[in-house]
Amino acid sequence: MNTQYWINHYEANTRLNDTMKLPAGPCELPDAIREPIARSLAVFQLGESGGGTRLKRYAKVIAPLAQFSGYQRAIDLFVAEEQSHAALLARLITYLNQPQLHKQWTNSIFRWARNLVNLEFNIQILLTAELVAEVYFGLLYLRCTDPAVKQVSHKLLRDEMKHLEFQRQFLAERLQDFTPTTRRLWCLQFRLIHRFVSAVVSWDHRDCLKAIEISPAAFRSRCTQSLERFMDRLETKITKASSEGLSVQPVLHA
Repeated sequence: MNTQYWINHYEANTRLNDTMKLPAGPCELPDAIREPIARSLAVFQLGESGGGTRLKRYAKVIAPLAQFSGYQRAIDLFVAEEQSHAALLARLITYLNQPQLHKQWTNSIFRWARNLVNLEFNIQILLTAELVAEVYFGLLYLRCTDPAVKQVSHKLLRDEMKHLEFQRQFLAERLQDFTPTTRRLWCLQFRLIHRFVSAVVSWDHRDCLKAIEISPAAFRSRCTQSLERFMDRLETKITKASSEGLSVQPVLHA
């Protein structure tokens, strides 16, 4: 895993989030659209505001492995970028005249789920949230006419796409240690986790989805498509490693 690339990327990209200027002027969205979008964004803002304690602890465990040299530093910067997302979203929801949240039931569930099994399971919950966020911010960018919402959504969409590549590189290395059977089971349980997360998000954010004329079912369908693209590219990475003589079996679809 090329951790130095990610260290350089996060150092530069986080500064862009911190210095981004939102369009001047008040939000002109009608309340029927502004309010559900603002409430929805406040939930995502709360989710981005964590300190990443368990993630950093996991990175510390993985870092001594040769293929993950520099991973701990990359994760520290990854967490810093997530916190810059929280700060950027806080500015956006203030612009939308929405107070920030300090507690919310779905965020509490996800925090509980990340602590449910082990540190590696925490990575999977985080990854499913990023896959769902990719779809969410992509739809906001396409469907919302407000310039500030479009600007922030586009930036966060690009960042989430880079996060997915970061996680894909990590998993391609990590899954090489799994037997084909274990890898197949991993794929199955990961798909189940993703299905649960996308179902919860589609229900919790249904008013926002309605405001941008997307049904919960259509949102879940797009989330599934995003997952399959991710899994296909992950399989390609592992297959490529195998062809280069690393003796890795391809990821098998569940």
